[in-house]
Amino acid sequence: MWIKRVRAFVADDNLDLYLLALVGLVFTLLGITGLVGLDKLASAVLALLAILAFSQIKSRKLTQQINRARAGSVVLRAEFPPDLIDRRAAASDVLLVGLTMTRTVQGMRTDLPGILKSGGRVRVLVLDPADEALMMTADRHRSHPQGVEQLRARIRTTLDDLTAVRERHGGRLEIRVLSSIPSAGFNCLDVQRPNGIVCVQHYEFHPEGEAGPIVVLSKEDAPWYRHFADEAERLWESGADWSRRVR
Repeated sequence: MWIKRVRAFVADDNLDLYLLALVGLVFTLLGITGLVGLDKLASAVLALLAILAFSQIKSRKLTQQINRARAGSVVLRAEFPPDLIDRRAAASDVLLVGLTMTRTVQGMRTDLPGILKSGGRVRVLVLDPADEALMMTADRHRSHPQGVEQLRARIRTTLDDLTAVRERHGGRLEIRVLSSIPSAGFNCLDVQRPNGIVCVQHYEFHPEGEAGPIVVLSKEDAPWYRHFADEAERLWESGADWSRRVR
């Protein structure tokens, strides 16, 4: 029985800390009682520092193992992060991809002029309201289909609002329309910067509430951060310039 306990003690991850505490306590008592000279106490202190350094090295290796295990894993959410609106307002490079983007664009009405005036870039990609087959398919995927014309009206509202903002404030506001239904909606904010984020909303078929899951990724979330950022860029590149369509 005692052999198993000894083996467990030796294999304990905190063995170095136990030894550090024990040796430190022993030499503290010896120093107080005067049984050990200053030269020996100094040597003991150096030995304790060496044990402490070893413990720190082991702790860092454990942290690295945890980080490597975390790589590639993401947290699935039921709702958008509460700071998403503030982060969009503070971003200087924004790429939004979605079906209608009506709620998002209306929520950014007060923020868009500031982003554009400060030299920021905003790109918005929504479904092409002139594509009849696309409108019919997209409407059938919604949780509560309300008809093609209602869906088309929502998209045109988004496009009209964005066009009005661009005409009023100028700046780098780009608008494109998509001829296929994306698998997810994207909020890509300052992707090239260290503090960038990519918020992805899976487009669930007939969701009961908010479509999900929703994933928020930072650069630490490799490789998925770059994976979804690249997908959003590919969708953008496949879109058609709305300003040319309305002429």
